[in-house]
Amino acid sequence: MPNTEVIGIAVLRDFPLRLWAEQQEHGEEMVREFQLMLSGQETGQTALSPPARLVELADFFTGRFGALLDEISAQRLEALDQGRDRMDSEVPLVDGTAELLERVHDVLEAVDEFCRHGDLLMLARSPEQLALQDWTSRELVAQLRGAAPTPWPGPF
Repeated sequence: MPNTEVIGIAVLRDFPLRLWAEQQEHGEEMVREFQLMLSGQETGQTALSPPARLVELADFFTGRFGALLDEISAQRLEALDQGRDRMDSEVPLVDGTAELLERVHDVLEAVDEFCRHGDLLMLARSPEQLALQDWTSRELVAQLRGAAPTPWPGPF
Protein backbone atom coordinates (compact mmCIF):
# COMPACT_ATOMS: atom_id res chain seq x y z
CA MET A 1 0.00 0.00 0.00
CA PRO A 2 1.45 3.43 -0.96
CA ASN A 3 2.47 5.86 1.73
CA THR A 4 2.38 9.65 1.76
CA GLU A 5 6.15 10.10 1.51
CA VAL A 6 6.74 12.46 -1.39
CA ILE A 7 9.25 11.06 -3.88
CA GLY A 8 9.01 13.85 -6.46
CA ILE A 9 7.02 16.81 -7.73
CA ALA A 10 5.17 16.93 -11.04
CA VAL A 11 4.18 20.18 -12.71
CA LEU A 12 0.90 20.33 -14.60
CA ARG A 13 1.64 23.15 -17.07
CA ASP A 14 -1.23 25.46 -17.94
CA PHE A 15 -3.59 23.48 -15.74
CA PRO A 16 -7.17 24.57 -16.69
CA LEU A 17 -8.71 26.01 -13.54
CA ARG A 18 -12.34 26.41 -14.68
CA LEU A 19 -12.48 22.86 -15.99
CA TRP A 20 -10.92 21.67 -12.73
CA ALA A 21 -13.62 23.56 -10.80
CA GLU A 22 -16.29 21.77 -12.87
CA GLN A 23 -14.57 18.47 -12.13
CA GLN A 24 -14.53 19.29 -8.40
CA GLU A 25 -18.22 20.18 -8.49
CA HIS A 26 -18.99 16.85 -10.18
CA GLY A 27 -17.01 15.05 -7.48
CA GLU A 28 -18.93 16.84 -4.73
CA GLU A 29 -22.20 15.94 -6.46
CA MET A 30 -21.07 12.32 -6.54
CA VAL A 31 -20.28 12.35 -2.81
CA ARG A 32 -23.69 13.87 -2.00
CA GLU A 33 -25.48 11.25 -4.06
CA PHE A 34 -23.61 8.41 -2.41
CA GLN A 35 -24.30 9.87 1.04
CA LEU A 36 -28.00 9.92 0.20
CA MET A 37 -27.82 6.34 -1.04
CA LEU A 38 -26.05 5.24 2.12
CA SER A 39 -28.62 6.94 4.34
CA GLY A 40 -31.38 5.30 2.27
CA GLN A 41 -29.79 1.92 2.83
CA GLU A 42 -29.66 2.51 6.56
CA THR A 43 -33.39 3.19 6.63
CA GLY A 44 -34.13 0.39 4.17
CA GLN A 45 -35.52 2.78 1.55
CA THR A 46 -33.35 1.79 -1.40
CA ALA A 47 -32.09 -1.45 -2.90
CA LEU A 48 -29.32 0.26 -4.93
CA SER A 49 -25.97 0.21 -3.17
CA PRO A 50 -23.12 2.51 -4.16
CA PRO A 51 -20.15 0.91 -5.89
CA ALA A 52 -18.12 -0.34 -2.96
CA ARG A 53 -14.86 0.43 -4.75
CA LEU A 54 -15.75 4.13 -4.95
CA VAL A 55 -16.54 4.36 -1.26
CA GLU A 56 -13.33 2.49 -0.42
CA LEU A 57 -11.28 4.72 -2.74
CA ALA A 58 -12.74 7.93 -1.32
CA ASP A 59 -11.97 6.77 2.23
CA PHE A 60 -8.45 5.77 1.22
CA PHE A 61 -7.65 9.10 -0.45
CA THR A 62 -9.14 11.15 2.36
CA GLY A 63 -7.25 9.19 5.00
CA ARG A 64 -3.91 9.00 3.22
CA PHE A 65 -3.73 12.11 1.06
CA GLY A 66 -6.26 14.54 2.51
CA ALA A 67 -3.67 17.14 3.56
CA LEU A 68 -1.85 17.00 0.19
CA LEU A 69 -5.11 17.23 -1.76
CA ASP A 70 -6.36 20.12 0.38
CA GLU A 71 -3.14 22.05 -0.23
CA ILE A 72 -3.32 21.54 -4.00
CA SER A 73 -7.00 22.55 -4.06
CA ALA A 74 -6.32 25.68 -1.99
CA GLN A 75 -3.63 26.82 -4.43
CA ARG A 76 -5.91 26.23 -7.41
CA LEU A 77 -8.85 28.00 -5.75
CA GLU A 78 -6.66 30.98 -4.93
CA ALA A 79 -5.56 31.26 -8.57
CA LEU A 80 -9.18 30.90 -9.73
CA ASP A 81 -10.30 33.58 -7.26
CA GLN A 82 -7.63 35.88 -8.72
CA GLY A 83 -9.38 35.52 -12.09
CA ARG A 84 -6.82 33.22 -13.67
CA ASP A 85 -7.97 30.55 -16.10
CA ARG A 86 -4.78 28.43 -15.85
CA MET A 87 -1.74 27.86 -13.69
CA ASP A 88 1.28 25.64 -13.37
CA SER A 89 0.06 23.31 -10.64
CA GLU A 90 2.64 21.38 -8.62
CA VAL A 91 1.56 17.90 -7.56
CA PRO A 92 3.55 15.83 -5.08
CA LEU A 93 4.21 12.30 -6.30
CA VAL A 94 4.16 9.42 -3.86
CA ASP A 95 5.39 5.87 -4.15
CA GLY A 96 2.79 3.92 -6.14
CA THR A 97 1.45 6.97 -8.02
CA ALA A 98 0.94 5.06 -11.29
CA GLU A 99 -1.01 2.28 -9.58
CA LEU A 100 -3.13 4.79 -7.66
CA LEU A 101 -3.99 6.68 -10.83
CA GLU A 102 -4.99 3.46 -12.58
CA ARG A 103 -7.22 2.55 -9.64
CA VAL A 104 -8.86 6.00 -9.71
CA HIS A 105 -9.41 5.71 -13.47
CA ASP A 106 -11.06 2.29 -13.15
CA VAL A 107 -13.37 3.38 -10.33
CA LEU A 108 -14.44 6.62 -12.02
CA GLU A 109 -15.03 4.76 -15.27
CA ALA A 110 -17.35 2.37 -13.38
CA VAL A 111 -19.21 5.33 -11.85
CA ASP A 112 -19.61 6.90 -15.31
CA GLU A 113 -21.05 3.62 -16.56
CA PHE A 114 -23.59 3.65 -13.70
CA CYS A 115 -24.50 7.21 -14.70
CA ARG A 116 -24.90 6.37 -18.40
CA HIS A 117 -27.24 3.49 -17.52
CA GLY A 118 -29.38 5.69 -15.29
CA ASP A 119 -28.39 3.89 -12.08
CA LEU A 120 -27.40 7.23 -10.54
CA LEU A 121 -29.11 10.63 -10.61
CA MET A 122 -26.01 12.54 -11.66
CA LEU A 123 -24.68 12.68 -15.18
CA ALA A 124 -21.49 11.00 -16.34
CA ARG A 125 -18.43 13.21 -16.61
CA SER A 126 -18.23 15.43 -19.67
CA PRO A 127 -15.76 14.68 -22.48
CA GLU A 128 -13.72 17.67 -21.27
CA GLN A 129 -13.58 16.31 -17.72
CA LEU A 130 -12.50 12.92 -19.06
CA ALA A 131 -9.79 14.58 -21.14
CA LEU A 132 -8.52 16.48 -18.10
CA GLN A 133 -8.33 13.30 -16.03
CA ASP A 134 -6.56 11.42 -18.83
CA TRP A 135 -4.05 14.22 -19.44
CA THR A 136 -3.38 14.66 -15.72
CA SER A 137 -2.75 10.94 -15.24
CA ARG A 138 -0.49 10.73 -18.29
CA GLU A 139 1.50 13.77 -17.16
CA LEU A 140 1.97 12.52 -13.61
CA VAL A 141 3.13 9.07 -14.73
CA ALA A 142 5.38 10.47 -17.48
CA GLN A 143 7.01 12.94 -15.10
CA LEU A 144 7.45 10.23 -12.49
CA ARG A 145 9.45 8.40 -15.16
CA GLY A 146 11.57 11.47 -15.91
CA ALA A 147 9.72 13.21 -18.75
CA ALA A 148 9.47 16.98 -18.96
CA PRO A 149 6.06 18.60 -18.35
CA THR A 150 3.86 19.34 -21.35
CA PRO A 151 1.09 21.96 -21.25
CA TRP A 152 -2.62 21.20 -21.19
CA PRO A 153 -3.65 20.86 -24.85
CA GLY A 154 -7.34 21.63 -24.41
CA PRO A 155 -9.49 24.72 -24.01
CA PHE A 156 -9.48 27.01 -21.01
